[in-house]
Amino acid sequence: MSQEHERSARSEARASSWGTAMQYGGIGLYSWIAATRDLSWDDRLTEMFAPLPGETGLEAWLRRVHPDDLGPSLEAFAQFPEGTLPENAYRIVFDDGSVRHLLSRTTDVVRDHEGTMIETRGVTVDVTSAHESAGRLSAMLDSISDGFILLDREFRFVFVNRKGQEILESTTAELLGRTVWEAYPAAAGSRFEEVYRRVMDERVGERFEEFYPDRLNIWVEVRVEPAAEGILIYFQNVTDRRARHEERERLLETERILRQEAERAREQLAYQATHDPLTGLVNRGEFARLARAAINDAHAANDAGDASDAPVIVLFMDVDRFKLVNDSLGHAVGDALLVKIGERLSGQVRKGGVLARQGGDEFVVLLRDASPIEAEAAAERMRSVINETFDVGGHHLTTTLSIGIAASSPGATIENLLRDADVALYRAKDSGRNQVAWFDGEGHQRLLERIALESDLRDAVADDEIVLHFQPSFAAADSALRGVEALARWTHPERGAVSPEVFVPLAEECGLIHRLGRHLLELAVRQAHQWSALPDFTVWVNVSGRELTPGYADSVLKLLAREAVPAHRIGIEVTESVLADEDVAVQELGHLHEAGVLVAIDDFGTGYSSLSRLNSLPVSLLKIDRSFVSEIETPFGYATVDVVVRLARTLGVETVAEGVETPRQLELLREVGVDLASGFFLGRPAAAQAGAPRIIQG
Repeated sequence: MSQEHERSARSEARASSWGTAMQYGGIGLYSWIAATRDLSWDDRLTEMFAPLPGETGLEAWLRRVHPDDLGPSLEAFAQFPEGTLPENAYRIVFDDGSVRHLLSRTTDVVRDHEGTMIETRGVTVDVTSAHESAGRLSAMLDSISDGFILLDREFRFVFVNRKGQEILESTTAELLGRTVWEAYPAAAGSRFEEVYRRVMDERVGERFEEFYPDRLNIWVEVRVEPAAEGILIYFQNVTDRRARHEERERLLETERILRQEAERAREQLAYQATHDPLTGLVNRGEFARLARAAINDAHAANDAGDASDAPVIVLFMDVDRFKLVNDSLGHAVGDALLVKIGERLSGQVRKGGVLARQGGDEFVVLLRDASPIEAEAAAERMRSVINETFDVGGHHLTTTLSIGIAASSPGATIENLLRDADVALYRAKDSGRNQVAWFDGEGHQRLLERIALESDLRDAVADDEIVLHFQPSFAAADSALRGVEALARWTHPERGAVSPEVFVPLAEECGLIHRLGRHLLELAVRQAHQWSALPDFTVWVNVSGRELTPGYADSVLKLLAREAVPAHRIGIEVTESVLADEDVAVQELGHLHEAGVLVAIDDFGTGYSSLSRLNSLPVSLLKIDRSFVSEIETPFGYATVDVVVRLARTLGVETVAEGVETPRQLELLREVGVDLASGFFLGRPAAAQAGAPRIIQG
């Protein structure tokens, strides 16, 4: 095909797909070319986004999108799994400060023969009216005794008050965005549909009473009124009122229902005693009972000389990095993810096996009459099925599973078997997670070594053996010295240098982090006093989220006053996860910031930052993670750093790039406008005595 024919075919395809897109009722059309990062609109969207002279479509879009929605919207541009047509809701801000809510729907994705995305096209819908209406009505409607529903013109749920959720036996999360026919199929083709469509078309209110069957089985009195967004529905459950006219039949039915409820209650109590309330899987106690019985049977078979009887095998499983999901997306999403994980694992447990939730993000499987090869195959099936993406509450989550395996031996108990499988699990995690490992005795030895290391760490903290080294940071533009980052260092008398990535998490787990953190902060503040002659110079201290308890800010400010160090000479670094659900930590950081202490987000971009919280936090600096800096010479890496810098400017904070290793990286960082930089290319960490001359000299 010639280039002219190819361009003509592509133009016809775009016209056809945009014609289809207009059927969605969009206020405008857009096209995104992946290779060139070219974002183009029709006249209506061009007028709305109003590009400045010489400004590209993408630059205009970045300038208009609300800072809180920028990160998720950029992710939506990048994630187009084959076979899907995603939606992205976000806000745009006009020059006068007004805000509109938009919904962009992808209607067409063009891919090459290898499945790589070339172009996406779609429509953009203004949904501001629905947002504003729901906000005004929400508080009032939740307080009324009638059920209340707002449906849009496509008969999709926009709002349901508390009483409505109670009557309909569904939550807002289960209803919003679905059509009434999808959520309640029995309404289709009934009087409900007849009246709803008539009021929607003729814009005249109606009142009626009707029975809804299916899972609700209730009589409802309904009043339907037209609204700008669609229709308003007020309704009451009038089943009891109607039932009073049939008192004799109701009394007889009540007796039958009571008997059934009593039986269900007995069954439910028995079920609750043996099953996990979240996942519905067997609970820890019931698993122990079943496993104990299986082990006793194996012992009896062994005593009887039945050598063919296979051992009892336990698989101990832990969801890798699950805490990150809980901390960043909330416990509701975490719980929903655990339910889905339990469902997938259940599908891999064959006849005779038992799957249980041990607690938290841990699951266990009991296998009887299984060989070691079969047990390992079962573990691999479970690991593989968990590697597939989960769709939870609108989030596409990917996680992995670490599995430890242990087999019973003569005289074994369930307690010993679970302990051995747990030790094997630690071995799997130490191997890099997403692994399967057998208990072999060595894992147990490593656990003992960890206990010994914890004891040594307690002694080191008590004796102030953990010291600070300082890594300088410089202004990216002119290489002027701007400060140092205080890095904890521990030299063990027998083990040598122990990485902070080892001893800091260990200190958090064993309750030493407060004492250790206080010691390191005092060292940093005293050193800041020694360097008080350096202009525009800050000593940055890494702080664990577990240190940010009530009263932390006051203790820091008292220390600064005691050592005569101005507040702005000290900076506190915290990770993104600290900002997710830790309200106390945020309050303490706010107190420090009000007093002049600087606050930085460390390794920005590697976690699940809430941009809305970030916008409201007293953050002074965003530290761009070294993983992004190492990729800055690639188009994607350059664009990523550029977006972070733009976001920081929008928020009015500075940026520092960590891990600068080459002159080219520094050149590109200057090009995108990074404020500060640090890394081995610029200066290695050193003790204060060794590093002071070099640092002071720049």
